[in-house]
Amino acid sequence: MTLFRSLGTRVQGQRASTTVTTAAFVFIAALTFVNAVILTNALGAEGRGAVATAYGATVVLGWAFQFGMPSAAGYFAKDVDRQVVMNAVWRMCLFGAVPFALLLTPLYLWQLNGTAFEQGGSSLKLWYLAFIALHILQSPFQSAVYFLRGSGSTLRFNLFLALPQVLVTSGYLTLLIADQLTVTTALTSTMAALAIGWAVTLTYNRAWPGRSSAPSRFTQLRNYGLRSWVGSLSFIVSLRVDQMILVGLVSLEDLGVYAVAAALATLSGPVSRGIGQSLQPFIRHASNDAERMARIGRSMRWVAMSSLAVLVPLALVAGTAVPWVFGDEFGESVRPLLLLLPGAFASDLNQVVSTALANFDRPENASKAQVASAATTVIGLALLLRPYGIEGAAITSSVSYTVALLVALWFWRALKRDVLAGRATGATIDSLAEGG
Repeated sequence: MTLFRSLGTRVQGQRASTTVTTAAFVFIAALTFVNAVILTNALGAEGRGAVATAYGATVVLGWAFQFGMPSAAGYFAKDVDRQVVMNAVWRMCLFGAVPFALLLTPLYLWQLNGTAFEQGGSSLKLWYLAFIALHILQSPFQSAVYFLRGSGSTLRFNLFLALPQVLVTSGYLTLLIADQLTVTTALTSTMAALAIGWAVTLTYNRAWPGRSSAPSRFTQLRNYGLRSWVGSLSFIVSLRVDQMILVGLVSLEDLGVYAVAAALATLSGPVSRGIGQSLQPFIRHASNDAERMARIGRSMRWVAMSSLAVLVPLALVAGTAVPWVFGDEFGESVRPLLLLLPGAFASDLNQVVSTALANFDRPENASKAQVASAATTVIGLALLLRPYGIEGAAITSSVSYTVALLVALWFWRALKRDVLAGRATGATIDSLAEGG
């Protein structure tokens, strides 16, 4: 407990906060990369594909079940009591996520009848359903963590965000050392790590349901969450929706090859997410809109430079590095990886643009950008997936990321004009009342 108390100290300054948060996101990404190497080398393409089928395909569902409540928790952390926020989150989880999860039953049935699950058998289907049930509870965990971000508790935010991934990697390493790493033990370990990490986070941060009634605040939180719902899916949808659809259409081997390419294409993402996530409290606590705009512009430049610094060298060494690290059978991951990289750059920039829109109370504009991206994905996959396989999926994803960025930038330019004309502000009603 002494460790956690020591983490209560706030990190001062945008540069320091960005450095700490970016380092944390890079650390989480490094763990994800280690996991990919462990699973691909220990289980092969088919085993890696099985894990991606049962667990990876449910991650996007977990974010869909959140109804944007983590974004709302971060946005209102400055003005609303934690217990009020978390009660609203749990209420949405019970009355929103559970019914929505049941409504998606036709999707589950379609996937369960796909090629990957036919190869994996009935046990893989049961694991898939178990992870869907677990991800219904992801919203309270994410909301508790993002409340810390919004309130400026940088160190605690990063610690608890990383905790589940640390536990997942520890489980894989333990199983590997004990020579017990199989598809079943990997999935068991993953589920246990997530459940433990979420429970510890909720307990330490006193984020379980409690006694606190504020109907008007619930309405505010719910409405903001719903407006940001699609926008809050931006990162996870751009990374996972193609794999989610591929589960029903390609073999486990092809899915494993594509999973490696998709994972490598996210290597620049931790820096952009770190910069974007650390930006929110500085926008929310800034004294005026000129300061907010300056901080956002600075973050955009940081993201552009850091993303290119990762993606350009990756493109140059991919042909040699991928087979060397993952094995010759994953040499086929290189082409889809190269096709994904332009979209990865667009996705990185969109992290900051979407954060800026959401924190000027325009989360619906970030959501509209993602609607355009989703439409592009549906059309692209329909046209390219069957004739070109995983390379068609990579092209589609890259184009959809770019569409999302272009639409978000259009809204951002319009918002800047409104701010300069005095028609928009980054201050909340509560902040304006305090200042008056």
